[in-house]
Amino acid sequence: MKTVSPMLIARDVSRAFCYVKALISGGADVVTPRKLKAPPLPLSVVARPRLNDHFALNERTRLLVLAAPSGYGKTTLLAERLPALEQETAWLRLDQRDNQPARFLTYWRAALNKLFDDTYVLSSMADNADCIEQLERWLGELPEQRSPCRFVVDEFEHVTHPDILAGVAHWLRHQPPWLTLTLASRSRPALGLASLRLRGELEEIDLHDLAFDSEEALTLCAEQLSFPPTRVSLERALRRSGGWIVALNWLVERTTTRAGFDALVERLSGAHPDFVAWFDELLAASLPAEERELMLQLGVLERFSPELMARLLEGERLTQRLEAFEQAGLFIERPDPHSQWFRFQRLFGEYLRHRRHELNLSTQRRLHQRASQAWLALNDPVMALRQAILAEEQEDVASLLTEQGPALLAGGAYALLAQGFALLGEPRLSKSPEHTLLYGWVSHGQFQFDITARVIGWIEAQLGEPEWQALNAEFATLRAQLAINHGDAERAAPLAEQALAVPARYLASTPLTATAILSEARFVQGYLEESLQRVRDVERQARQGDDHQRLLWSFCHQSEALVAQGRLQAAYDIQERAFAHLERAELEHLPVAEFLYRIRSQVLWEWHRLDEAEQAALKGIAVLDNQGERWTLQCHIQLAKVAQSRGDQAQCADHIRRLRKILSEGDYHIDWVANAHATLLAWWQSTHDMDAVERWRQEAPEPLTEHATNHFSQCNVRNHARALTLLGRYEEARELLDALEAHTQRLGLVTDANRNQLCLAAVAWYQGQTAQASSHMQQALGLASRTALVGSFLRLGKPLGELLSTLLASNTLAPLEQARAERLLTLAGRQKDFGSARRLMLDETVIANIVARPDVPELIRTSPLTRREWQILGLIHAGLSNEQIAEQLSVAPTTIKTHIRSLYQKQNIRRRDEAIALAGQLLAHIQGE
Repeated sequence: MKTVSPMLIARDVSRAFCYVKALISGGADVVTPRKLKAPPLPLSVVARPRLNDHFALNERTRLLVLAAPSGYGKTTLLAERLPALEQETAWLRLDQRDNQPARFLTYWRAALNKLFDDTYVLSSMADNADCIEQLERWLGELPEQRSPCRFVVDEFEHVTHPDILAGVAHWLRHQPPWLTLTLASRSRPALGLASLRLRGELEEIDLHDLAFDSEEALTLCAEQLSFPPTRVSLERALRRSGGWIVALNWLVERTTTRAGFDALVERLSGAHPDFVAWFDELLAASLPAEERELMLQLGVLERFSPELMARLLEGERLTQRLEAFEQAGLFIERPDPHSQWFRFQRLFGEYLRHRRHELNLSTQRRLHQRASQAWLALNDPVMALRQAILAEEQEDVASLLTEQGPALLAGGAYALLAQGFALLGEPRLSKSPEHTLLYGWVSHGQFQFDITARVIGWIEAQLGEPEWQALNAEFATLRAQLAINHGDAERAAPLAEQALAVPARYLASTPLTATAILSEARFVQGYLEESLQRVRDVERQARQGDDHQRLLWSFCHQSEALVAQGRLQAAYDIQERAFAHLERAELEHLPVAEFLYRIRSQVLWEWHRLDEAEQAALKGIAVLDNQGERWTLQCHIQLAKVAQSRGDQAQCADHIRRLRKILSEGDYHIDWVANAHATLLAWWQSTHDMDAVERWRQEAPEPLTEHATNHFSQCNVRNHARALTLLGRYEEARELLDALEAHTQRLGLVTDANRNQLCLAAVAWYQGQTAQASSHMQQALGLASRTALVGSFLRLGKPLGELLSTLLASNTLAPLEQARAERLLTLAGRQKDFGSARRLMLDETVIANIVARPDVPELIRTSPLTRREWQILGLIHAGLSNEQIAEQLSVAPTTIKTHIRSLYQKQNIRRRDEAIALAGQLLAHIQGE
């Protein structure tokens, strides 16, 4: 007979006594077991190892706080990460009824008792003890030493009772070092966090940390969607949602096609009926009517501070009311925790602007007018003009455009200036020389060259008037800029010199702009060294005048000139200087930043650093996301090139469709057009669409070889040569390329010479002239010793491998050329042709068939795999490693490991060979083997 310890009998009797006492006293000590457990995870959950550093268990950290509004995944993060990190945890999930000291303490005790697995029990609650006294008593009963563990209290926003808050604050001051309290809350807990932060005892995870990043959003889509959305659409979704998980899930759950996803991203807004209803419920539950009206009034602002609120709104205790909003978890962000500036989360801000109709029209206009005046007093002309436009006050807008237009133009606020001009209308603009000048520059900056030409017509018609003559330098500079944009360097240069001969009276940047145009003119004419000398003068003057936009432009122009000379490493180094200045001066919002990201992507693509090239292009698009898609043509070109280099046909097709749409909607410089056409030709070659090539030849810009003195004219002629080669018209192609080479030799266009030799090699190879093709390839390899081109070589396709093999076998290459040829041959062997990418063996149809069969193991039905886990199972069966699977699915290897761990747990398998056997068994069911 088993002997029972007297100590255990005493403990059980004590427990029974406490339970009876609780029943007699009305059940205060009865707890709901589910509130002491972590909630079940969704069937598909995104692992978030990037946040692991916040979860370190150590004696220093007393408290971890996850504070963010609803829908940011606080609870899911804790329920997923803590088991993954193998941290022992007690859970307590609160609700509104728990904001009572006795009830709260009952659950607090029950949750802590769960940590000790019946080996240790906290005493029952003392009669008439307040929270501090009771928690003090339990603190004294805790062991001094124990293995580190965590106490999670979820939905702590329900706790507002001052006695409970005082008790928890007291607990934190005396908590044993082996325990880390972890609070998940929609609001910031009133527990003296500032002092904990100063002592280094507080770890915080806020909505910025919790917002999904690109990799997590990509994993979410991979889990839930049968198609991969383009990175452009996914990044745009992240920007528009602020990474808010609720909004991303909304996107995923409502789309079944890539086009549908793209369309829904465009409609993703806080004014969408789904989000309006959601936010309505939130405000109704969180704020009384008076505070809700204050929130709507604040909604006219994009960002705000207590000082700005005082200038804009009437009322008392505005600062305290603002702090109360922040405490309530109402989607108010503090971009810099060290400043007093706030802003609304993007979707919530859009919702508030949508709800402004609840304020009468005169109130709205008055708020916008006062906001404009307040922003002007705070020396922020951008926000002042934006609010004046919303107030629809034409006189205020006209005055701001005249007085602040030069500063706004220098800051790259083209879209905002265009809104102001649209409000005034062209008839009014054409009567003011200042407004005409600004309108001309804004239309040019937005690639609306037909409008710029019309504006110049107004200028030329009124130049005889004294008030217009006063701006002669500014007008000459604008005319020079349009000329250089049309490729007419001969007309642009004298106009720029004319501008430099007279003083500028309105736009202080005019002399610098004119000097820059002269530099561009010499670049277009092919005089690269003179262009570099002039642009360095621009850099020096821009530094002296703190003209950040022109300084960044000078870096970009130097980079382009150095690339043309074949000095890509020097170009990269110049870009590094530009990025350092961009970060130091916080200029990421300027449109010229897109120029920098774009040329960085071009260099990285040539060096076959595809991931970095893609990231740079995506950042370029992000800079101009609010300006309009037409600005981002060059970045979309880069994304298409990256996708093609990876062999990703679906992604490449989407980028091609997008860039063709953008091309059709704008009038672009030949540089942009030629670059886009080169990518289209590569796409048509890979898809064997010779009809498209022939149609392109009929519509493309003429191949003017006599003017091919710069990289874009060279590219345009080379495009024609490539098209003729694809169409079998080899001699015509050779003639064009030979004409190009005359310019490259005379002007030192080394990079173009390198690309031309590759095209000549392709022409000879297709003609069957192997020796001549090898000679051109050897010359290309020699030039590549200076240029370090890779991408242009790999774009050659099939001829490249054969020609490199022939040259390597001939033993005629110099050591450096031989090493380059070997590397290129290796890279060429890894390239994927469209249509040859590995098919996922377990696709949607196969999965459905497997699960529907009656002879499939029950475990498959009771522990369903996610779509991504099925795919990974198929690729494991195909023999791919984790790294190869990650590459195949375009996700991080850590993500693959997380999926595999989940897959193994669901199917009760421990080793890879068991997973291979399971996949083989399932496929055998379908294939009838």
